[in-house]
Amino acid sequence: MRKILITGASSQIGAAIAGKVVMEGDHVILQHFRNRTPCLPLKERFGVNCNLVSVDFSDRGALEVFCRNLGEVDTVVNVAAATVTGLLPTLTDADIQRMLEVNIMATIMICRAVLPAMVNRRGGCIVNISSVAATRANRGQSVYAGTKGFIESFTRAMAAEYGSRGIRINCVAPGPIEAGSLRELLSLAPEEVKQSIAGNRLGTPGDVATAVAFLCDPGASFINGQTLHVDGGFMKGV
Repeated sequence: MRKILITGASSQIGAAIAGKVVMEGDHVILQHFRNRTPCLPLKERFGVNCNLVSVDFSDRGALEVFCRNLGEVDTVVNVAAATVTGLLPTLTDADIQRMLEVNIMATIMICRAVLPAMVNRRGGCIVNISSVAATRANRGQSVYAGTKGFIESFTRAMAAEYGSRGIRINCVAPGPIEAGSLRELLSLAPEEVKQSIAGNRLGTPGDVATAVAFLCDPGASFINGQTLHVDGGFMKGV
């Protein structure tokens, strides 16, 4: 039986990942913040083996308590993210700090918490959710894109440090996915965005979940330190 942690599980992408990755008999921790409603069908599906945990990752004290209580975890999927769109001079200190805390510090601290037990067991799997913004940023994404660029570099370095211990750490970088806050942005110019995608369609949370499930599967045991782009061939941005 695996113990799985999925952060940001109340997002459409997080819920889809939980639905694909968690198998019968697994014990799963689903982290959410304000809205637990999207997690309730997952709780009903997984039953007593599913724990819903509400944590604000921008609250360092709450994050520290969460990490201390994790115990041994076999698989981690770091989905939780904060996105504030705006040109840099318009972003408040609070906006910037929230993105740094949720997107960077939470990932670092969760990985630091689970790695020692993974090292002792000589095995474990971590998948960090990045973004196409890390490599093809657009206006209003400077800080957010920077946090995701960090996640990809961090992932490669962690794989270099712990790959010899049987631990795999990879990224999935979604592109234009019709979900969450991006859906609102896409509504402003959907055809323009579609024309920038080789696949000529927007992605779905299920597309991202399938990629994550693949990387979590033992069949992907020779894939480490990589970023898998799930973007339909996105060719927009710098």
